[in-house]
Amino acid sequence: MKPGFIPALGTPLTADGELCVSSFKTQIEQQIGAGAVGLLCMGSMGQQAFIREDVYRDVAKAAVEAAAGRVPVFVGAMDTSIARAKARMAKMEDLDITAFVFTAPYYSVCNRAQMMSYFRAVAAATKHGFMIYDLPPVTQAKITYDMVLELLETVPNFVGIKSADTQMFRKLKLNPDVPEDFMTVYSGLDTFDVSYGWGINHCLDGMLSCTPYNTKMLFEALNKGDRETAAVHMNNIVAFRDFFVAHNLWPSFSAAMNLLGCEGKFSPDYNPDVTPELLETVRAEMIRIGELKA
Repeated sequence: MKPGFIPALGTPLTADGELCVSSFKTQIEQQIGAGAVGLLCMGSMGQQAFIREDVYRDVAKAAVEAAAGRVPVFVGAMDTSIARAKARMAKMEDLDITAFVFTAPYYSVCNRAQMMSYFRAVAAATKHGFMIYDLPPVTQAKITYDMVLELLETVPNFVGIKSADTQMFRKLKLNPDVPEDFMTVYSGLDTFDVSYGWGINHCLDGMLSCTPYNTKMLFEALNKGDRETAAVHMNNIVAFRDFFVAHNLWPSFSAAMNLLGCEGKFSPDYNPDVTPELLETVRAEMIRIGELKA
């Protein structure tokens, strides 16, 4: 997979929790048009932990169909037990998926042995690639460098890790025993532009799904070595994320996606719907950072 960005796609749902297929495919076309080198569906911003069990396959299938082989598709399948995770993957096993992505179990805090047991078991349950997501703020459990090395030795389909741990990535890049095609995908959005090219060439984040213009300009600038312009667009994306946090994250994200022409609710069903007032507030911020024209 060439260097570039992988958006964590938002999942548009109807009031009944069904997938808005046309909206989802519109989003995917926007991302591929902006230069995405891969797609992650049902990540954190894709409501993986919130959508109905019978909708998982619909989301993965729609992503695979929309990508149509142009870019690899990764699918979040994390859950709170091995049995639940295996049942989830089984529903999607026949799809053309590059890898399933897993955090540590996120309901109760796991120690190292428990995480390793979980990762090995779910990886063995699929013919597809297996990728892990180091997300300690949510899972309260840190994936470490030695764990990655052990998984590389014992799990044949272990293909990559998403993390913001630059020290871990440095060690992996300098270790001659780590396969060259092992994917190290950076989740440290705030520092990605200064890390790009120093062994960190892939960024994966949910904010990229609602900032296709700034993301496109960011990577075009990085590929030209124009770090000054890249910093401008990186700052826009980070500022928009901070705006979300200040204005109720999920409804703000939903409003942004709607303004980009993707209908549906992009937030857990217990969140309030987008109000006209919030829509206009988000619109003004998107105009300010260049995502929308005035």
